[in-house]
Amino acid sequence: MFFPLFLKSQNLKFLIIGGGNIALAKLETIFEFSSNITLIAKEFSKETHEFISHHNIKFVVTQYSSKLLENYDIVVVATNDKKLNQQIANDATLQKKLVNVVDDPSNSHFIFGANVKRDNVVISASTSGISPVLARLIKQKIQKILPTNISNLNEFLTKNKDIVKNKFTNLQARRIFWQEVIEGAIGQQIILGNFKQGQQLFEEKLNNQNNQKKGAVYFIGAGPGDPELITLKAINLLSKADVILYDRLVAKEILEYARKDALKINVGKTRDIHLHSQSEINEMIKNYALQGNIVARLKGGDTTIFAHLTEEIDAIIADKIPYQIVPGITAGSATASYLGIALTSRQNNKAVRFLTIYKEDLVSEEFFKDLAKTNDSLVLYMSSHNIKTIIINLLKFNKNPQTPIVVVEQATTQYQKNYLASLGDFLEKFPETNFISPSIIIIGEVVGMHHKYQWFEGNKTGYNFLQLKNNI
Repeated sequence: MFFPLFLKSQNLKFLIIGGGNIALAKLETIFEFSSNITLIAKEFSKETHEFISHHNIKFVVTQYSSKLLENYDIVVVATNDKKLNQQIANDATLQKKLVNVVDDPSNSHFIFGANVKRDNVVISASTSGISPVLARLIKQKIQKILPTNISNLNEFLTKNKDIVKNKFTNLQARRIFWQEVIEGAIGQQIILGNFKQGQQLFEEKLNNQNNQKKGAVYFIGAGPGDPELITLKAINLLSKADVILYDRLVAKEILEYARKDALKINVGKTRDIHLHSQSEINEMIKNYALQGNIVARLKGGDTTIFAHLTEEIDAIIADKIPYQIVPGITAGSATASYLGIALTSRQNNKAVRFLTIYKEDLVSEEFFKDLAKTNDSLVLYMSSHNIKTIIINLLKFNKNPQTPIVVVEQATTQYQKNYLASLGDFLEKFPETNFISPSIIIIGEVVGMHHKYQWFEGNKTGYNFLQLKNNI
């Protein structure tokens, strides 16, 4: 594993050992950042010689000697002699030089990334030397989405940095101001090259913005497990948060959209373990917001389904704390999608119910009678530990034993596992199974479409989500 690091290149002395096309490729990369480069080789290719002549780069025609390393900070080894490359790497290490042996990560202190450079804006992609092809493909994707004139924006920020710093002594206010400038119409005008118009809009916004720290709460649905299923709005608001209170079922990759300096607090729960009670979570949301923080309450799935949303809003509404509710993809519909089934169909299930089984439901005959007689697709959350009671009661009240049923563990992740059967044989087929949380149950004729339309294969064994312990 290589640590990503950007070095100040203006005072560094680079030495490239080699004179062929591989050395030329590294020369071209380094030359974008520094001209303080020397090449040594017994001979140089025509293309390399043309480049160093055109750009007036120092070169020496000589055989390698360890003494040649003495006056340089960074050494790049690009010969076609593996034994010589190894020797140079050893010599450089003894002299405490940073060394890169091209296409040999094991003998290198650093490797070259696949760089996207727009003037002073530089993005570098790396696969730790495993696959330069993959790194190059990542670079190409970045090139497609990064505006060609993004450096205009960097120059604009440099020009106005001190003005904004003097206006906004409050760090939160300053950060939000810059984010709105960069993401909004001002940033777009500057990228397009409309500098006068962009500056005018900037000054108007600067004059109308205050320096106060403002608390707010964003209730954000993080989706069902696959981190790519989060919405763009969720990412945007999450990046503004000072404090993030997140559930156990939030994919860890989603937290990477947050600022590094944001306070991240796990308030996750399981059926048996609560790191914080709901009342404690409510108080945390309110108190952090009253302190002037932007609070992201990050929930697995959707914010409005089995997520204590109204309780948490009630905790802040009396203090008139502003809030937003950002929907997410709920686990029920996501599970159906990754099974390849539609939750409704004109022929069989014309409606769908999202529900969970509470303690009082387990002893309610009316509850199960209603479920047994309906043709609606049934999607049950947080109920797999009661699967035996659910099936026995549905059959007791004459639900067709041929009705398809599936329990899906950790849906939409690479650990997804499907348990398919009919109501009549499920308990025999999967006796005493302890399903991994989270699990979704779907009951209805639509489940039978899975075999025809299946597209997703979960093939890993393990846990995608954080496993809570009593001592946490």
